[in-house]
Amino acid sequence: MTSRHDTLLERTVAHLHNNVLPSVDDYVRAEQEVTAKWDADPTSREYKTAQHNAKRYAANLAIAIDGLAERFANETAPDAASIPNIIRRTRAEIEALCAFPGSPPKHRAGALARIRGVANAHKHHKIHDPNLPIASEDDVLVVGSGFGIDAFGVGKPGGPEALINDKIFGTRKFLGDAPAAILAWVRFLRSRDAAGLKDHYSAIGLNERDFCNAHVDVAS
Repeated sequence: MTSRHDTLLERTVAHLHNNVLPSVDDYVRAEQEVTAKWDADPTSREYKTAQHNAKRYAANLAIAIDGLAERFANETAPDAASIPNIIRRTRAEIEALCAFPGSPPKHRAGALARIRGVANAHKHHKIHDPNLPIASEDDVLVVGSGFGIDAFGVGKPGGPEALINDKIFGTRKFLGDAPAAILAWVRFLRSRDAAGLKDHYSAIGLNERDFCNAHVDVAS
């Protein structure tokens, strides 16, 4: 007989395993292809196609990550009327958990909002939600980042990659936001005793073990 504990948040965890993590693999391959085509000939049609594909796969990953909050709310809400508030509260908790390793881990401010912005821009082009930090799909680019963009060690060491023009925090790398948000979700689900989670997760160079029992520094 299956107990409630065995099925706790099973749809949310299934979405993480079946949609979010495979989308990570697709996006990483697309970023690798961008680098390869740029190295071969940055003026080629193949490079332009690789740019487009990387932007599309970044959007697919953003949509998958954004879908976790709705699934969590649908599985935990006592009634339909409470779902929007649970989604808002959950997103705020995940946003606070987004971080990169350090002593203590460094809060990656705005990461989840940017991911939601990428997802919404892909679906609607223009964004009219004042809570999101980008205005349209034009704020998501696959170009050379240049020196000094984002934080040290985030994303590629050079060459083009998916960038987000955040109206609050400036240009940020999707290769930094996505893994920070995914591991934030993993830690959040563990704190809720979600069933079916794996023993360990990693995403785009970040490892869950780097955050074990660590408080995220949100002071800056």
